[in-house]
Amino acid sequence: MSAAATPRQAESYVAIVAQQLRADWPHLQDARTRAMEKLHELTEILRGETSPDVSFVVHGSLARMEFTAGSDLDWTLLVDGQANPQHQIDMLRIRKKLELAGNRPPGKEGTFGILTFSHPIIHMIGGEDDSNANTTRRILLLLEASTVGDHRQAFEGVRKNILHRYLTEDHGLARQIGTEDPRRIPLFLLNDIARYWRTMTVDFAYKQHDRGSDGYALRSLKLGISRKLTYASGLTACFWCDPSICKHSQSESYSLQKIIANLDDMISLTPLERMARFFYAYWNHEGMQTAAKAFFGAYDEFLALLNDQEKRKLLTELKVDDMYDDNLFGHARAIRMRFKDAIRMTFLEPSSPLYRHIISMGVF
Repeated sequence: MSAAATPRQAESYVAIVAQQLRADWPHLQDARTRAMEKLHELTEILRGETSPDVSFVVHGSLARMEFTAGSDLDWTLLVDGQANPQHQIDMLRIRKKLELAGNRPPGKEGTFGILTFSHPIIHMIGGEDDSNANTTRRILLLLEASTVGDHRQAFEGVRKNILHRYLTEDHGLARQIGTEDPRRIPLFLLNDIARYWRTMTVDFAYKQHDRGSDGYALRSLKLGISRKLTYASGLTACFWCDPSICKHSQSESYSLQKIIANLDDMISLTPLERMARFFYAYWNHEGMQTAAKAFFGAYDEFLALLNDQEKRKLLTELKVDDMYDDNLFGHARAIRMRFKDAIRMTFLEPSSPLYRHIISMGVF
């Protein structure tokens, strides 16, 4: 797995796109700076706390490099080795240290803040044993994860083996390599990413049923923006495997290993960076500058809302029956709609370079 699996610290694709557009997205930069500070803080807390077969993995806003004042710390202790009672002891000690340092704990669903093991993540793709939590951990390890601490071997090894399963067991992909018109997009992976997105949307309704209106307004905003970002960036990473999208020469010898390398290269970036890389590659393509400006502009406003603790609290406590008469929710909903329109411009405009792929493989 590429060493770039940790978010980049140098100038990013997002910064390059902002420069090209002469745009100012201060909240994106502030959230990135907060994320770097939090990663540094966690590095000190976790020094000496993990072993070679264990990696401390962060997900959520920290892995996306968009940490705000009210962000939770979503993490797992990923084990890729022999079962050992010491792992549970280590996890409890780490959890306590994080709490004492003032970190907000993960959500109450139990997906994060626990031990996770490589075997179900790698081997249980599909079927009755592939629970929602297992699917979530697997897809997020690819699309929205980074590791902190002394040891990253488990993280890198598990991600490598997940990719190996998705691509080498996609027999239609492997069989067509070298043919006149090969399929180069990993449909096994793409379909599981789509399944994860649909699972999130269904779980949103489940949480409403389970929790009533608690947190509904804020959760709906996140589903329509940050969760949708992760999904869109996952589709883009799959389409990037096609040399007609990533702009590699189609006449060159194209192997399964090159597809894996293209995919690995894209998933080493954060979701925002993936999308910025795509927009940068198609800077002069019809409509892409307009889409990029709308996409990152809406996301910048979204992060501004999340970083305002008073507004975040109001959205968290807002009752469903009061939402559509509330000015703050109206503003937040308008941001969500602008982001939705930007996604549609990026994928569903016939002039988009992704249009043919999203229609033939993302829809039908």
